[in-house]
Amino acid sequence: MKFFRSTPYHLLIGALFAVSVFICFATPIGGSFDDVVTLKMNNVANITPVKATIMATGYDSVSKKFYQAKDLYGTERRILVDRSQNLNIGDVIVADCNYIASDSYFDVSRIERINPVMTLPLIQGLGELGRNILFHVPMSFVAFIAFLLATIYSIIFLRTKKMDYDYRARAASAIGLLFTILATVTGSIWARFSWGTFWNWDPRETSIFILLLIYVAYFLLRSLLEEGEEKKARIAAVYNIIAFVTVPFLMFVLPRITQSLHPGSSGTEAPVINLSGKTHTDPILSYILWTNVVLFTLLFLWMTNLFTIVLRKENEE
Repeated sequence: MKFFRSTPYHLLIGALFAVSVFICFATPIGGSFDDVVTLKMNNVANITPVKATIMATGYDSVSKKFYQAKDLYGTERRILVDRSQNLNIGDVIVADCNYIASDSYFDVSRIERINPVMTLPLIQGLGELGRNILFHVPMSFVAFIAFLLATIYSIIFLRTKKMDYDYRARAASAIGLLFTILATVTGSIWARFSWGTFWNWDPRETSIFILLLIYVAYFLLRSLLEEGEEKKARIAAVYNIIAFVTVPFLMFVLPRITQSLHPGSSGTEAPVINLSGKTHTDPILSYILWTNVVLFTLLFLWMTNLFTIVLRKENEE
């Protein structure tokens, strides 16, 4: 489509991605007071970001000034803030806190933001690396959309015998494979800091690896066949349709019915969508995730259209 090659479309995609990346990395992360205690007890982190609302001020028995603050779960605790920092009742802060067990205080080492427009939830053990989910999940969804679209194009090709649909199926499969690789890389980064290693053959990792092999085989099949282009395209289309049958099972079903470290396996809470189809995540995180799904889908459509044009040119020569 000419629309995907137009300058306004390119400017729109560029601007939206710039805004999305800024929001993903500039939005502060805030947890709870319990997160601070839990992480410190497990020797994971001494300082943890907390989102809290200032409820009152006071002085303890030794005339030490403190603020009474309530976190996002409604738990109230005393926090100590640098004397140069003045806070008002009702202010919402995102601050790095350290728990001082002997004094039962939370010491604020740094206030990241006062009255932020929005915050992201803290994922224990990951901290700032939890932002990875804002890219990993959308890439996985777009990979599924790409393989679905490639299958639809393959079916249309078998019905119409028009080679242009074969070009589109090949392009969508290639970009889908690219997004699967990117999702695997971002997932491996998550695994390194959440599970300790980049790769440990967890069922989720294994299923995605099998999916990669299936679609790598699709392109190997095309390159090894010596038949004419139309017959090669028919065989590839049939393989593409059969390959897609495995996609929902490998991406959504298998990792959730087996024992796995990945969230959402064996009935545990998934960060985005459970088998029930319901979302169980922070609303702000959910909005950013689905916005990025739309943006990555628009990027996928542009890349697929561009690759299709290249394939047309190659076969015209």
